[in-house]
Parts: sequence; structure tokens; C-alpha cells
Amino acid sequence: MIALVALMLFVSVSIYVVILWSASRHDLAAELTAARTGGVQTVQSAFEDLPRSDHPQRDLRQLVATFNGNRHLTAAVLDQSGRILLASRAAMPRRAAPHWFAASVRPELRSMTMKVPAPGAGVLTLRPEAESDIAALWSATIDAAVALAVAALFGLALIYWVIGRALAPLVDLSHALGSIGPSAYRERVREQGPAELRGLQRGFNAMAERLAEIDERNRALEAQLLTIQDEERAEIARDLHDEIGPHLFAAALDADMIGRSARQGDTQAIPDQLRSIQAAISHVQRQVRELIARLRPTRAAELGLEAAVGDLVTFWQARHPALQFVTELNGADADVPESLRDVIYRVVQESVANALRHAETRELSITVARASEGVAVTVENRGPPKPQRSEMPGLGLASMRERVHAAGGKLRIDRASEGWTIIAEFNTALEHAVA
Repeated sequence: MIALVALMLFVSVSIYVVILWSASRHDLAAELTAARTGGVQTVQSAFEDLPRSDHPQRDLRQLVATFNGNRHLTAAVLDQSGRILLASRAAMPRRAAPHWFAASVRPELRSMTMKVPAPGAGVLTLRPEAESDIAALWSATIDAAVALAVAALFGLALIYWVIGRALAPLVDLSHALGSIGPSAYRERVREQGPAELRGLQRGFNAMAERLAEIDERNRALEAQLLTIQDEERAEIARDLHDEIGPHLFAAALDADMIGRSARQGDTQAIPDQLRSIQAAISHVQRQVRELIARLRPTRAAELGLEAAVGDLVTFWQARHPALQFVTELNGADADVPESLRDVIYRVVQESVANALRHAETRELSITVARASEGVAVTVENRGPPKPQRSEMPGLGLASMRERVHAAGGKLRIDRASEGWTIIAEFNTALEHAVA
């Protein structure tokens, strides 16, 4: 910015110098022309009286002497061969201007030559002399340049000081931007300086607060995910211990019994023991398939939202036969864009898991229906919270909320004494427009 101001000053001074040079050259030419005209009139007036003079040479010397010390003209009398007989002494400056400057402003003016009305006197010439005026103009130019330079330096120093004071808060803002990450988004800047910078500082502080909230939410989400993982692992371990372990142990016992019967020659019990082993293995296979389905859920985008939610309901219905599921999914695959199907499935999956984990659920209602500008997903739990929890816990809700917000939707929870309702709304018109 300072360099730009200095460039503008330099251009302005250059333009001023060009204008001053042109005006000075014109004014100097006009002044010398006027002086030459005045000198010619003086000489002509003297020449009118010269023929009647009783001493022409004396009067001629006096006429030439009148031009001694003249700043603008010099007079000289020349004989027939061009030899100078008489000449005036011009007023010369103490310090001449540089040759290049004098050459640039010196006007092109001719000398005036007049015949002297006296026998054998020759001619008188009047030559314009610009050296004194050029020297004076050079001195004035130097003074003006010094004054402009001092004024420019003072102005630049003042601008540098003012701009430096005005932009000083940017240094704090730069340091804050560099340390906002390592400080865990606790960095703040003081709102000061011009209005534009205060707005920038307010924006930075608001951004830092928002980032701190997001960071805190992410930390809580990570802790919740770890808790959910631990709970799921514990549940899988219980299933392996309670369902698969006993049947494998029973199959091992049946196999040992078959070996004993074979060694003793008692083959009558072997067919029953084989059927028992087959039944145990079939049960273990079903349990393994269910565990795989839980560890790698079917994507709604692959099989369709209705089929994915149907599989989820079947999975939980087998474990909670007394629980009543009510689903309204007719047309869900046609109404829901493919990019939102997996998000809606995850919302339903997490909502059902939360209801079964944290409430005495009697009935679960799952609805996917058209809304005014898109699709609304509703999972309603009818059943009071479990005794150890007085209100709905936060496990899983943070991840669900982040997933819905990332898809451009809105999530809200309506609580009641006999359960709660989770509603996620998505603007499919906006989704189609973006696509």
C-alpha cells in the first residue's frame, strides 16, 4: 500500500514537472520576445535622433551601454566585415543551470539586426539572452522539488503510521489463526480497530466458538461410539457364549458318544446322536449368519429401503417376540432418492436400537412418508424409559444428528411420559436440484 502511494506521488510529480516544463518554456519565450520588442523600440527611437547628433559615435556607445546588466538582451555593433565594434555586458547568473536543463527549456528566438544610420557604422544586433532566466527557473525547480520531496516523505511517513496503527490488529488475528488448532479452538482476539476489522474479528471469534462446539461434540461422539462398540462386543460375546458355545459343546459330546458306541458295537443310538449333531450345527450356522448380518448390515441403497427396514424388523422381532412392530413403508423406494436411503436406514436402525436398549418398549412404529417439500421419517416408541434412566440417553443420538445434518435434513425428538418420537425430515426437492 505504501509503495502504491509512493508510485502515485511519483506519477503526480512527473505530470507536474511536464506541465511546469511546458509552461516555463512558453513563458520564457514570451518574456524574451517582449524584452526584444522593447529593445527594438529603444534602438529605433535612438536611431531617429542619431543622424542629427553632433557626436554619433558617443551616442552609439551610450545606446549600447544602456543594455549593460540586462537579463534578457545583449546589444552589439558590427562593422561591414562582421567585426564587433561595441558590445554590452549581459547580467550572468552566479550559478548556471545544467546544460541538459537549459537545452530543454531554452526557446528558439532569432536575433534582431538593424542598420545604424551613421556613415561606416555597420549594423546593431539585439540577441535574446535566456541564461539568467533559465538559472532562476532551475533554482525554483530545485526548491519546488525539495519541498515536494519533503512533503512526500512526511506524507508517506504519516500514511505508514496511520495504516500501521489501523492494521495492527491484523497481527493479533494472524497469530490467532496460526494457533487456533493447537489451542483446541480456545483462541480469541480482542475486537478493536476500524469497523471493518472489528467485523472480521467478530467473525473469527464466532468461528472459533463454533469450531470449539464441533470439537467438543466430536469428542463426545467418539466417546459414545466407543461405548456403543463395547456394548455391541459384549452383546456378541454373550451370544457366542449363550447360543453357540452350548451347541458346540453338545455336538462335541454327541460325537464322543458316537465314538464310544462304535467301540462298544452299539450302533442303535448312533443315528439319533448324528441327528442331534446336525441340529446343533444348523443352530450354530443360523447364529453365525445373524452375527454377520449385525456386523455388516445390508445397505439400503443396494436392496432398497423397504427390504432393508423389513430385514431389520425381522431381526429384532425374532429376539423380542412380544414386541409389536408397525411399519408404513409403501412407496418408500419411489419417494426416497437413492442418496438418502442409507441415511434413513441408519436413522431407523439407531432409533430402534435405542428404544430397545433404554426403554420398556411395547410397540415400535416406523413410518416413511412424503412431507410438504420432501420425505419425513418417524420412529415412535411406546413404552416408558427403563428404571435406571429417567430420560432418554444421548448414546447414538449425536451420530444420528450429525448424519442427518450432513444430508441437509433436520432431526427433532418429541418426548412423552409413555415414550418418545424421533422425526427426521429431508428436503428432496433440494436434493434433486443439487443432483
